[in-house]
Amino acid sequence: MIRHEENKIVVEELLDLALNTSVDRLMPKLRKYARERLDSGYPNDQLYADFMAASDQISERGVGEEREDAILDVMDFLTGWCAPGARLY
Repeated sequence: MIRHEENKIVVEELLDLALNTSVDRLMPKLRKYARERLDSGYPNDQLYADFMAASDQISERGVGEEREDAILDVMDFLTGWCAPGARLY
């Protein structure tokens, strides 16, 4: 079971990446972050929820559609809504 504090940390780390990484490098960094979290045993469904929370916050802040799209792309990798070789689960 993942503690609430850990969820908050993941969302904060995702927001930090989304806000402080150049758009052209963002999706690969988010993908790497997701892979590392999954490899450490973090549950896929919780990671997906954390990415959704980060996406919502990016949308609310209005900092750019490209940043939100990068988050949504990685969410697709987490669910398998992508090419088989791109799946993260």
